[in-house]
Amino acid sequence: MKNLKFRKVAVGGTFDTLHTGHTALLFTALNYGHKVLVGVTSDEFAQAYKTYKVKPLKVRMLNLRSLIKELGGGDDVIIDVINDPYGPTIVDPTIDSIVVSLETLPRAIEINNLRRERGLRPLYIIVVPIIKDGFGNKISSTLIRDRTGTRGD
Repeated sequence: MKNLKFRKVAVGGTFDTLHTGHTALLFTALNYGHKVLVGVTSDEFAQAYKTYKVKPLKVRMLNLRSLIKELGGGDDVIIDVINDPYGPTIVDPTIDSIVVSLETLPRAIEINNLRRERGLRPLYIIVVPIIKDGFGNKISSTLIRDRTGTRGD
């Protein structure tokens, strides 16, 4: 799979407190896609399912753009706001792959089922392993927030 490239790779998330898991997802998407579509949850959608106060969308987008630039992404990356768990992945025929974590793999399978129902080809799913810290804890925005005492305010 080393030289495999897709036309358009999708990846999505809240991208609240950026960490190595986000870096792995974005790096993988940039590596496998000629174009990368990054779906970022709107403030309203994020607050509907998060148990903590999420950083404002403007801040998350700014930090995300900075990370993507550090990883070598440029005009080949489209960042879009999403208001549901699927974004354009269930309707856009030009997307041909999706990058997910092992944790969000069930969502990618759901997306493919919805694409099939709509007569679209299923997405090639690329799974990034869950990144753990030195103590075996899953790296997450929640873990970082709990350890640093920040709340997204």
